[in-house]
Amino acid sequence: MLTLANCFLMGDSAGGNVIHHVAVRVTSEKLQVLKIIGLVSIQPFFGGEDRTESEIRLKWVPVCSMDKTDWYFKMFLTDGSNRDHEAINVCGPNAMDISKVDYPNTLLFVGGFDPLVDWQKRYYDWLKKSGKEVELIEYPNMIHAFYYFHDLPETRNLISKVKDFMVKQMDNMN
Repeated sequence: MLTLANCFLMGDSAGGNVIHHVAVRVTSEKLQVLKIIGLVSIQPFFGGEDRTESEIRLKWVPVCSMDKTDWYFKMFLTDGSNRDHEAINVCGPNAMDISKVDYPNTLLFVGGFDPLVDWQKRYYDWLKKSGKEVELIEYPNMIHAFYYFHDLPETRNLISKVKDFMVKQMDNMN
């Protein structure tokens, strides 16, 4: 049997949401062919029914305005669902209990001018409360998807932090 060992999952924005769900599925079903040793989540696209302080304060920021996120969530969800669906509000009232699964160590990046930052920090707190290893890296002056701007020092720092995290996880395997 072919085995994929020592894999990392990395995703930004909606990809950060996707990798969370892949990691939950892989670890909860104990797939024998895949071993995820690290999750790199960059400004994951999470939300919920209630508006957070950052969503209210940063309603009209570029890239990720509340009008856009509301539309994205509406297009994604099935009729009759709301933003507290477990696919969007991963740590909300309908969240899966991950405390007993071998969820991978996680590196989480957030930006202070991202309207979703409060949801991302709730995710961080939920992972910690669930007994999972997670490191939070904050860029207080950055917008959602700031890393697309390659000349920013924060982008170079993010890449360096990802590399350090991956090396650390690989060293822990030895």
